[in-house]
Amino acid sequence: MPNYDLGILITLNIGLTLVGILGTAIGLITMSRMLGRQLREIQLTGERVANICERIDVRLRRSFPNIGDDLL
Repeated sequence: MPNYDLGILITLNIGLTLVGILGTAIGLITMSRMLGRQLREIQLTGERVANICERIDVRLRRSFPNIGDDLL
């Protein structure tokens, strides 16, 4: 095998390796951004649920003032 052909193969190997590393980096960055969005959405949903629970608690305590005694 001539040195010229070997040089082309080595260059091709290096190029494909760099493309693979770049693709992996782009994929990881994209996944981390998506995870951040999902975590923010989960946090907002949790806050909404907590707010709804507080409102239900207030309504129940107005309707049944001794509800805490019944639970214990």
